[in-house]
Amino acid sequence: MYFLLQKVILPNIDLCTEEQLYFRTQGGKYNYTSRNLLVPRHKVAYFDTFFNAFSIKKWKKYTTLTSLFLRVNIIGRGTITVRHKENGVIRVLKQIDFKSSCNISDEIEIDISKINFGYIYVEWQSDEDSVLNGFEFLTKDHVSKSSMALVITTYNRKEAVTKTINRINKTLLTQSEFKDRFKLIVVNNGEAINHPSGNGIIVINNENLGGSGGFMRGLIEAGKINDVKHVIFMDDDGSCEIESICRTHAFLLMAKDKNTVVTGCMLFEDNPAIIHESGAIWHRDFLHYPDKHYLDAREIDSLDTFDNERKIGYGGWWFFAFNINAIEYYSFPFFVRGDDLLFGYMHKKHNIVTLNGV
Repeated sequence: MYFLLQKVILPNIDLCTEEQLYFRTQGGKYNYTSRNLLVPRHKVAYFDTFFNAFSIKKWKKYTTLTSLFLRVNIIGRGTITVRHKENGVIRVLKQIDFKSSCNISDEIEIDISKINFGYIYVEWQSDEDSVLNGFEFLTKDHVSKSSMALVITTYNRKEAVTKTINRINKTLLTQSEFKDRFKLIVVNNGEAINHPSGNGIIVINNENLGGSGGFMRGLIEAGKINDVKHVIFMDDDGSCEIESICRTHAFLLMAKDKNTVVTGCMLFEDNPAIIHESGAIWHRDFLHYPDKHYLDAREIDSLDTFDNERKIGYGGWWFFAFNINAIEYYSFPFFVRGDDLLFGYMHKKHNIVTLNGV
């Protein structure tokens, strides 16, 4: 039995079209309607990118991962190369001649027994015009399954939150591969909202207690659901890749320590190739500054910089995921500036991790 760790993410016209965050290609063309990559004969597509490289360093450091497999969905004939990059040195881990009609095993095993740093990525060299629909990294390791609650707090942003509920319901909650794995809890501090009904959707009408009070109410409600072990705090515009949520859940399910936390990276809306914040660093006297500020995530060496870890003091509640049993304190049940900062300060045991593509 395979457990999914990470799927390829491809550009989405509704979210982000900065293609170099997803792939690099010589002569390839991305189809935004069918959402696949057309790779002409004798051309190459590389996935050593912000959204699609696999950080073996962080998976090995923070999780129990011991086995890794690759599954591809490609129409055409060519060569699949799996590469490992560490400190600028690139080596081949696996290379396979592939054609979509051949009887090759569905999963390609990648030996990671002696790899503890750097990242792994896929390269496709086409021998004929081909279509790359996707690929994914999996493991055969045993993983104890449980659910994750997505907690959103909103106040009179009906259009934004309704759009978010509909998107999460359509692309996550109703997908058979994620059946019963995710719950959506929306804490509504404002006027009533219309929303789709479903087993995985809970909308709670709450007093206007600000973001802090709203998220704490959501956390309390998540704790009442028997199979929920992890929670993500999210913005009501929910403008992250759905795959980022799935990766985060997989990572936390395999975490060695219940105090492992994943915080999302914020990109500039008007220039999504540039990182605004990837967690924040404590300075002194409750002052902080954003980590990886103004890092250009398109640059080929940006992944090395991104994976260069510093002690993260807190993560913003636009995307903050944790084990529910690692929470020792609640924030104030009313509006307070810096509520997410205070929450991080109170939980100094947390190991806050940032992942490329999240």
